[in-house]
Amino acid sequence: MQLAERHIIKSTEHRFAAIDGLAFQSKNLYNAANYVIRQNFVYGWGYLNYHKMAQLMKSHPTYSNPK
Repeated sequence: MQLAERHIIKSTEHRFAAIDGLAFQSKNLYNAANYVIRQNFVYGWGYLNYHKMAQLMKSHPTYSNPK
């Protein structure tokens, strides 16, 4: 069994907008990195380690686009 801590933040709280925006950007970054990894497997280019992925994602628009 995995235990997780859960925080419920209502949309009326002052910090909701900031947290919602960061969660949205985090989702987009995760999906972009997942796509890059999947394409490497599909085309047979091999496994990307953490350092190579970090290097690739730093130039990606989802990584450097603060909204």
